[in-house]
Amino acid sequence: MDTWKQLEIILNKTFGFQYIKKSSVKKLRQFFDQKSDEHVFIIEFRVMRDMNPKQTQHEKRKEQRADKIRVGNLLKDINAQVVYESSPNDRN
Repeated sequence: MDTWKQLEIILNKTFGFQYIKKSSVKKLRQFFDQKSDEHVFIIEFRVMRDMNPKQTQHEKRKEQRADKIRVGNLLKDINAQVVYESSPNDRN
């Protein structure tokens, strides 16, 4: 694996983008700063995020279970709020 690919992997981990479609690293400029006696490299790191990531089967099931639990809790709340009134025929 070349050093640029290693740098790209490290930058992906450093910035923590979760769903990456693609990323790239490119050297834009290189010069020597005589005032500070330093070599300066200006690089460009580009990331294209995947806005619609594919979920694994496990993640889909986990989301479905959470939805079922939410629906069950909503139904419990609705049933708790219902006031049962006796109908006119039941008063006898």
